[in-house]
Formats: sequence, C-alpha cells, structure tokens
Amino acid sequence: MKQSSIRIRPASPDDKPFIKKHIEKFRLDDEDLNYHQFVVAVEGEKIIGFGRIRPHKKIYELGCVGVIENKRNQGIGKKIAEHLINVFPSDDVYITTDLPEYFERLGFKRIGSGPKELVEKLKRVCKIKCREGAIVMLYRKPVNDTIKKEV
Repeated sequence: MKQSSIRIRPASPDDKPFIKKHIEKFRLDDEDLNYHQFVVAVEGEKIIGFGRIRPHKKIYELGCVGVIENKRNQGIGKKIAEHLINVFPSDDVYITTDLPEYFERLGFKRIGSGPKELVEKLKRVCKIKCREGAIVMLYRKPVNDTIKKEV
C-alpha cells in the first residue's frame, strides 16, 4: 500500500495492548502510559505505528514514535511525528531520544541539557531502556506571521 493509504487517528482503549507490547519491544518510554496521549498510524485496519504527546508538570514531550519493523523506512515515522508536531500544545516541541540523527532530519535541534523534567526523565528511563547518547532535542514550530500590506 502507498503511504497515502496510511491514516493517523487517536488511539482507542482497544489499541493499548498493541502500543504497550511494542513500546516494550522497541525499548521506548513506558512511564505513565495512557492511551489518550497516543495516536496510531493504520493501514486498512492494521496498526503499523504510533506516537505520543506526553504531558509533564510544566511542559509536553513528543515521544514513543514507533513503527513496526516491516513498515520502516517508508516515511511512516515521519508522518506520525509531523502529525504530533502539528497538534502539539506548545510552540516548543521537546523530545528525548537516543536516535538524534533521525530527529535532526525532521528539524529537531540538539540543545543543552533541556528542561529539568526531561533531564530527570532521561536519568530514570535510560538506566534500563536507552542506548548510550540519549539527549533532549527541540523543534520550534514556525510562527505564522501575517505580513501587513501597506496601503
């Protein structure tokens, strides 16, 4: 199937076992899982990927972008990430990742240590899940400036 036949929809309670299983399999952040935070990419009726906007106390994080193995390298992860960026509740889109090169291709920038909540999360989660080199990255949503025409 072509990527255009893939749609992104909010996750439902029925999707939670799939998401939980693949988060564990892909070694992603499994803290505070709540299906309300997720979207899924579906091809027909089959889930092939997912992503999450995770709220923290003071900020939000784009997280848990995952695509099943036989559907990787087809732009599905990018489609999920772009969808989440478009609906993100703030202009600053943070992500913690151990795959910075992938997210740089999507426009994320490496930053210093990042917000305290995410630095603490990295310390907790990466003790058991992350590969070496996990960092906080930032994508700043472009501001839609309306150019006023002089009359």
